[in-house]
Amino acid sequence: MTPLLFGLAILAILLILRVFTKSQKQLPPGPRGLPILGNVLQLGAVSWLTFDRWKYEYGPIVYLNMAGQHIVVLNTKVAATELLERRSAIYSDRPRSIVGEYLGCQLAMPFARYGKLYVFGRACGEQAMNTRISAQYQPVQTDEAVILAHTLLRDTSTPLLSKNSRQELQITSNALDTLSNIAHRFTNALYPGAHLVEVLPILDYLPGVIAKWKRDAKTDFKRMTDIFEKYFDDSVRDENQRSSLCVGLANEKVATGLSDVEQAWVAGTIAVAAVETTSTTLSFFLYAMILHPNVQEQAQKELDRVVGRSRNPTFSDMPFLPYVRAIVKEVLRWQPAIPLAVPHVLMEDDWYEGYFIPKGTSCIPNVWSMNRDKEVYGADADKFRPERFLRRSESETGSEFILRDEYEAEDGHCAYGFGRRLFPFSSFSELVLMLNEYRVCIGRHVADNALFIDICTILWALRIEPKPSINATKVKRGPSKDILK
Repeated sequence: MTPLLFGLAILAILLILRVFTKSQKQLPPGPRGLPILGNVLQLGAVSWLTFDRWKYEYGPIVYLNMAGQHIVVLNTKVAATELLERRSAIYSDRPRSIVGEYLGCQLAMPFARYGKLYVFGRACGEQAMNTRISAQYQPVQTDEAVILAHTLLRDTSTPLLSKNSRQELQITSNALDTLSNIAHRFTNALYPGAHLVEVLPILDYLPGVIAKWKRDAKTDFKRMTDIFEKYFDDSVRDENQRSSLCVGLANEKVATGLSDVEQAWVAGTIAVAAVETTSTTLSFFLYAMILHPNVQEQAQKELDRVVGRSRNPTFSDMPFLPYVRAIVKEVLRWQPAIPLAVPHVLMEDDWYEGYFIPKGTSCIPNVWSMNRDKEVYGADADKFRPERFLRRSESETGSEFILRDEYEAEDGHCAYGFGRRLFPFSSFSELVLMLNEYRVCIGRHVADNALFIDICTILWALRIEPKPSINATKVKRGPSKDILK
């Protein structure tokens, strides 16, 4: 019997036993699948849209059987908040990926499983990227925003919303391109159905000479480690020694106990996530401005009043630019860079709304569906409209809009994922105790700042219009396998 047939036989037996033992407990509703394979063949390249459609057929949580693996898709913020935040003590693990382990997932912050290494890595990242520390990066972000605007002014040929769909890892002389390529290597490898070994783990026993996926993953892990260590060392040894994540990690080395390789991977994978999500969000911002010239005009009117033409925007302008802040929130809501967040794995049996969720279930937050929930955002949730975060100013002079009170503290979207929120802590050791359940995006404060100053500077410096040969209304979001948080 071949390894494939043997694996299928074992899988069939396990499925029968699982169905028999769980038959008395009602799982959440979901689409009927095929024997053995379950719902594997029902997912396409834009699975978040499929999940969103199923939301209206089966409800806010949808159960799938992915060749024996329990999957629950969370399509509403209410469900995600209840399970992934209020019950974070049992919903904070990550799914195991055989290919991902060879690639280095346990060292990669977004994908690392529940345990000591994740805690120390997360603690270091939190020390270097919390609300207070993120303000130290603002001078650098302001400089980079000016460079970005100048680059866009000189070169308008960059393709909008381009994606690297190639499977192999490409290392280039451009650090940003390399980090983006690393992101695609991970997301392509971890996408459901990308590798048969995830369905038939017995194939992991095949030697690398036969299993190309294993050979490639091991090689790419070494290549990524080399590039992360190089970037880390270059940053720490920078004579300017400006505030950075790498410098913060190096200073905390004794406290964390992380090795040199582990520190480099913590910094590297956070940088990968930041580069990919920020660049994608900025692309959607440019797209939105092309589609909605009236929004661009309103924002530029606000910038002219607050900033004027004698200087460029700075972070000190933020409180006086509510419309621009609303644009940032609306881009993240309308077109989240990562439509599906990384699954959270349930560590013990649980119940929700009368439905049984078995231990080991992967819970996938459908950020796309949550961000377009008509019960939350209104009947026009599919439209780009920054005004949903604003109210009219009662003042006869000054700003025409004011950010609504609830959005001063709240994001107004789910783009940064879910997990236990940190309470104030007084020491590094106290922080470590909380962090296994803390899965919300570690770089959200830095990301918000970067998006704000980039969008401000672009709108202040440029007018964004489509090329005459392009019909912007026909540009649509294509398939993406990117998942994060």
